[in-house]
Amino acid sequence: MIVEIEEVMSSYQALPLLSLNHVSLLVRDVWNSVRFYEDVLGFCLVKRPSSFNFHGAWLYNYGVGIHLLENVAMEDYDAINEPRPINPKDNHISFQCTDVEVVKRRLEEMRMRYVTAVVEDNGIKVDQVFFHDPDGYMIEICNCENIPLLPISSTCPLKLHNIGTSHNKFTATSCGCETAEMMESLSKDMLNFSF
Repeated sequence: MIVEIEEVMSSYQALPLLSLNHVSLLVRDVWNSVRFYEDVLGFCLVKRPSSFNFHGAWLYNYGVGIHLLENVAMEDYDAINEPRPINPKDNHISFQCTDVEVVKRRLEEMRMRYVTAVVEDNGIKVDQVFFHDPDGYMIEICNCENIPLLPISSTCPLKLHNIGTSHNKFTATSCGCETAEMMESLSKDMLNFSF
């Protein structure tokens, strides 16, 4: 099977984004969810604007915020008594970790249900652990930095940030961007040769 990938050049420029700021989640009980995100995932409660006229909480750590918004209508859904299956293909939030085995031991100590998966690409393995928060949102913990981020497009608008793990060996220079630019330049130079 031959698959052709056509690069489509857009006449529009991408939005001037910097990074992911926060993920907002509707929750049944704000303080129960705050305890989960503090105790299990290590987030810290931070001040939120006083102008909000609804119950919620903001947490922050690892360069991203979690905004919890209380929605009493969620009480109609009995996710706690009837937990959804833990499905790695479900919508989820993923966090990188330094040691997947420690994550699994800690979840077992807290008697939390989880499933594991292993992704492999060219001999590189990524260990994944999936579990639910109190409202049934899927959380993934992984060592995903093991797999390099290689852009498919030669235009490479990829902006990488050093996330501070000892395993992260990839910087903007190794994402393929410079290689793609060098190859494109070499190709243009070769076209200028006369035979």
